[in-house]
Amino acid sequence: MAERVGVGTVVLIAGLVSLISSATVAIWWERQLDQRLVMRPPVMILDLSALARAKDPEALTAVMRAYTQAADRLAEQGVLVLERQRVLAAPRDLVLRETEVPGVP
Repeated sequence: MAERVGVGTVVLIAGLVSLISSATVAIWWERQLDQRLVMRPPVMILDLSALARAKDPEALTAVMRAYTQAADRLAEQGVLVLERQRVLAAPRDLVLRETEVPGVP
């Protein structure tokens, strides 16, 4: 006579199959994301509104220099830097404001 398989055994096998398939899908998604990130570089948007608020030419020059240096440092790290006025819409987390740019007076 054949032995009966208990409910606990069935639940254990179903749990293991579920765990293995979930891990496989998670690994596949991670690899897909890595491939997409290689094709699409990280992006930051530089908000140049501080330039419009600068009243004297010396402050304007200092702000522009600080923004250019910040953009160059980000570009060296592999970040694509765009000007805020040229972007139609973007998440707030991508926008770099003057308070976040070192050297802006």
